[in-house]
Amino acid sequence: MHFLAGLALFLLGLHLISEALAGWRGRRVLLSRGLGSPAGSLVYGLALGALSGSGSGLGLLALALLEVGVLTHAQAALLALAATAGAGVWVGLLAVAREGVQEALLVLGLFLYLVAAWRRWGFFFLGLGLLLLGFAEMGRGLDPVLALAREVRGLGTGYLVGLFLGGLMGSANAVAALALLLVGELAPGVAAAMVLGAGVGTTSTFFWAALGGRGEAWRLGIPLFLHRLLVSGFLLPLVWIIPENILAWHLLGHLLYTLLYWPLSGVWGRVAQGIFPKRKVVPKYLRSEALDSPLLALALARRELSRVADTVRSMLVQSVRVLSQEEGREASLQEQEEKVDALTRELVLYTSELARRTGDERAVRLFVAASELERLGDLVRRVVRQAERLWSQGLRFSPEGKEDLLLAASRVLSRLERLGAALATGERALAKEVLGEEGGEFFQGLKRAHLRRLEAGLAQTRASTLAHLDILLTLEEIDQGVARLAQLVLEL
Repeated sequence: MHFLAGLALFLLGLHLISEALAGWRGRRVLLSRGLGSPAGSLVYGLALGALSGSGSGLGLLALALLEVGVLTHAQAALLALAATAGAGVWVGLLAVAREGVQEALLVLGLFLYLVAAWRRWGFFFLGLGLLLLGFAEMGRGLDPVLALAREVRGLGTGYLVGLFLGGLMGSANAVAALALLLVGELAPGVAAAMVLGAGVGTTSTFFWAALGGRGEAWRLGIPLFLHRLLVSGFLLPLVWIIPENILAWHLLGHLLYTLLYWPLSGVWGRVAQGIFPKRKVVPKYLRSEALDSPLLALALARRELSRVADTVRSMLVQSVRVLSQEEGREASLQEQEEKVDALTRELVLYTSELARRTGDERAVRLFVAASELERLGDLVRRVVRQAERLWSQGLRFSPEGKEDLLLAASRVLSRLERLGAALATGERALAKEVLGEEGGEFFQGLKRAHLRRLEAGLAQTRASTLAHLDILLTLEEIDQGVARLAQLVLEL
């Protein structure tokens, strides 16, 4: 029981350290700088892993950023690998910690926790103290584990045990801590083999996410698993060289996983695409044979148009989320915008052919509506581009300015949702409802509010004024585009 209780304290300590540093503003700066290139993902991933102690947590963050299009496959993989390598430095603390240090850290954490302004650092030192205390407790309760561990013979068996434990706990650091305790009790090289196996096993974090319905986790997890498996297979025979240095193998293994992935990222990306290919965006409703039946062709084109409108709405939802969290990039909208562009292209060709055959003015209106929606998608992307440009300069919107922008975006989103419903159902009352809302005075009020903040000399308002006004004007353009589309719906 001592061993399991110690393991629980160890994992809880890692979790508290990670949570304490999660809200650190410098973490966001490091992350944003790491999103620009594979090299950035590698360098800043190492730094973030070392600061947070949670390679698995940052791996899931990399997956989330891949899912929304902020990171490419190579960048997400490098960020996940580098973060795990960086987090390995926390195992080094176990090798140098002295008796009694954990109590001092826990007492310090308790006092800091009692002061609200310092509470985050309280969690940090409490986590660090629990990390060391857990390791000590694991050592005191090691006897039952030793009986099982001595049965582990051979590098291959040790590797498989590490693979299983790493997959079960999702923490290479926890297995490395166990290996540090066992190294003198096992045959030479077995503890080091456990560490190498654990590095491969921690990929289970992505597999659990995939089983939860996150399909992109398969595309990221499978290449990472195969890469780690391949590299560790080459390293395993070499553990005879320095079989007792667990910390060296723990850090070296994860560092090599990271550095060797970079030149191979293109290969692994193709492997992921080959195993789990992404479906090409194609029209769902347009059929060439329906062009011989104009009424059917018009109905199908209208249904496809509502699909484009729904994608533009999703882009706007994502942009509102980016503005609200003040975190994200224009690239997060790329996949959705490509879908809008692809479907619009097909719609334009389809409706132009229908207009040529029938001369029906409704086909022309659908042609215009498709082009308008494509333009709205470009404008939504511009909103995020302007915000991203501001944040890259280290600036932020004032709380009042941010609230106004979110208010404007929410209004546009509400109108766009009703427009999409009107396109899908043919409900003219919804289109009339959109047209009945006058947007000019609403946006003028927001502009006047911004001017008052400028006149008051608010520093954040002055620093962000150009980006604020550009986004506000862009949202007003989107709002006007929605009104034009509502008018076209009434004319269909």
